[in-house]
Amino acid sequence: MAARSRSGPIYLQIADGLKARIESLGPGARIPSEPQLARDWGVSRFTVAKAVEQLVDEGLITRRQGSGSFVAEAPLRRAPGYLLSFTEAVSAAGHSASHRLLEFGPGEAEDGLPYPSDTPLVLLDRLRLVDGKAVARHRSLLAADLVARIGLTRDLAARPDFSLYRFFEEHELSVHSATERLIACAASPGDRKLLGLTGDGVVVAVTRHSFAADGTPLDAVSAIYDARRYSYEARLVRQHDFGNTTSKQENENDTIFGDRGSHVGPRLGPWDTGRGGS
Repeated sequence: MAARSRSGPIYLQIADGLKARIESLGPGARIPSEPQLARDWGVSRFTVAKAVEQLVDEGLITRRQGSGSFVAEAPLRRAPGYLLSFTEAVSAAGHSASHRLLEFGPGEAEDGLPYPSDTPLVLLDRLRLVDGKAVARHRSLLAADLVARIGLTRDLAARPDFSLYRFFEEHELSVHSATERLIACAASPGDRKLLGLTGDGVVVAVTRHSFAADGTPLDAVSAIYDARRYSYEARLVRQHDFGNTTSKQENENDTIFGDRGSHVGPRLGPWDTGRGGS
């Protein structure tokens, strides 16, 4: 097998070698067994197991009980500027989206929602699946009067193929725009169990507020994604002259409107200000 020329723990060197090997294999391809890899690399099976576990943690390899280890599917990719539902994004990637309803009932107001503080809310809590595998949890808060007007019920929301955006459109409500914010954080114990996460259970937390064309809020969702199964790409344009009208127009789609006014481009933070809050 290739010489281990890079410095660092042997298991990490083997992990690097395995990464190079799986790049030539397609998703779902079976990885040689750990005893075979131990013979190939001339190391103990324990060392190989650590290398494989490293790639499992990085989302490059999946283990199947009794079957072995396999190259993981490519992560769900999101491109800002294209407003897709979870179902549409998964379908566009050639996979099957479904969900399991966790809760449907009265919701509690939270800070930062796009609704007036006294708005009665309904919570729609779903475990989102890709090809039957749990990859995300979506907690949507909707205005109770909107839910009643479009006739959304627990039975409808419990259907595995239910899509909220599609249901809106079926009732002549089109999602026109949305604001979205992403952060990385540790998953709660309950979410780690739902998503089958190991170790620290790092997730991508996404907050999205969706609006109709007239500005009416349609959905406020707090979602978490298995960080190994989610990537986010953006097209960035450097704005050299903030006073130039053309530059402002070119960057109009990158403007986020929030409680601190407008913001152009990616937002960094939040940072710890030393006051105990984020």
